[in-house]
Amino acid sequence: MGKKTLVAAVIALGSAMVPVSALAEVDGAGTYKLRCAGCHGASGQGTRATLPSLGPALKGNPFVVNGSAAAIKAVIRKGRSGQKRLYDDTYPNMPSFGPDPVPDVDVLVAYLKGDLQK
Repeated sequence: MGKKTLVAAVIALGSAMVPVSALAEVDGAGTYKLRCAGCHGASGQGTRATLPSLGPALKGNPFVVNGSAAAIKAVIRKGRSGQKRLYDDTYPNMPSFGPDPVPDVDVLVAYLKGDLQK
């Protein structure tokens, strides 16, 4: 067995031992921390009390809690600006996040609707 084959086998074996659900939790929280927390707060509390105020709270947010996964996914992928905005506060427009910065948007949406709300 060559060195590259051995390394590939060890990586495959190691990743096979990690449950998919554990990977999803890490990916959702990690993606949130990397892409969302700067504007929406580390625990989803929003940044209304800080300057500059960059984004609304997502924790307890009726759109996140009650909205469909498809609607939330559309906001993440397409952003939100102008008349499509939901808030009258002076938050800047939300940028869009394509597949490069957020490769698994479904995992992020599951995190937003699940663990972030706890």
